[in-house]
Amino acid sequence: MGERTKTRRRVLAFLAGTVVLLGGLLIIADWPAILDVIGKADWVLLLPALAMTAISYACLGYSFAEVSRLLDIPIGRNRLAAIGFVSSVLNHLVQSGGVVGYGVRYALMQRERVPLNDVLAASILHFYLTSLAMQAILPLGFLYLFSHAELSRAVSIALGAATLVLVVIFIVESLLVFRSQSRRSLLSGIGWIVKRIVRKDLQPGLADFDAAMTRGIAGIRRRPKSATVIGLLVLVDWFGSALALGFCFEALGSPLTPGVLFTGFVIGIMAGVLSALPAGIGVQDGSMAGVFTLLGVGFEEAVLAALLFRGVFYLVPYLVSLGFYWRLAPRAAPARQVNP
Repeated sequence: MGERTKTRRRVLAFLAGTVVLLGGLLIIADWPAILDVIGKADWVLLLPALAMTAISYACLGYSFAEVSRLLDIPIGRNRLAAIGFVSSVLNHLVQSGGVVGYGVRYALMQRERVPLNDVLAASILHFYLTSLAMQAILPLGFLYLFSHAELSRAVSIALGAATLVLVVIFIVESLLVFRSQSRRSLLSGIGWIVKRIVRKDLQPGLADFDAAMTRGIAGIRRRPKSATVIGLLVLVDWFGSALALGFCFEALGSPLTPGVLFTGFVIGIMAGVLSALPAGIGVQDGSMAGVFTLLGVGFEEAVLAALLFRGVFYLVPYLVSLGFYWRLAPRAAPARQVNP
């Protein structure tokens, strides 16, 4: 076994240990509340919530696999999907701008010597495509909240400003992803700033990243069927996760209408993501409970359902993902034959 392979194994072992530790700490923090809520739930109605969770994560993993194949990353679809699953679970659990999850993703993809820039390009492109649905639904959720809840003037102004900001962010993101000139200008500016501050030239690496992004966008345009598949997987992913929350309310005896469900879901999830706290702990649950209460749901039922959703959508996938790490651990690559 080569020294490089041993090093990769040590790095992966460290990352896996970190995953277990962080996840365990988060679970311990919420464990009494989760146990209390699960004890009050109808277990039969939790089964469809777990099924929707499984469908959501499966679609998330396979959408990452499809995006990676657009960049011609030489890894099998099922392995890519498994890598996408475990890294996405970690990103959901530990809000860190994707740093922790993508670090694990890169460690797991090193066996096939996938360049870091390709991993970053696939991850960023996948994040953009998966966030499209949420960014499209969120303004509709704000509009639904405006028309179905009594809001103060200050809250209405804040929600209107948030909607406008999100629309602008979506436009800027789209320009950076699909317009190579805009992306190159931004990367050039980043490289110039870094060089002036730390005296390190990042331009070659940034150029490689830009080339990988360009290759991915070209793949989408060249393979419209793959783009359609990715779009369908993304939609099923988001609908599956929202329905998992809906079944949590069902399990607690508080069914929701589709408009109320999707409004509380998208606003709560986005609030948790923007908070940058691990799993959006506190912020996501509180935002969901607040929005659902404004829309006529009992506050206690909303809080209990948000906590139950945390157990179903974060705890269970985390426990399942632990079994994937050693299975995905990089093994020694076969020795290359040298032509005489």
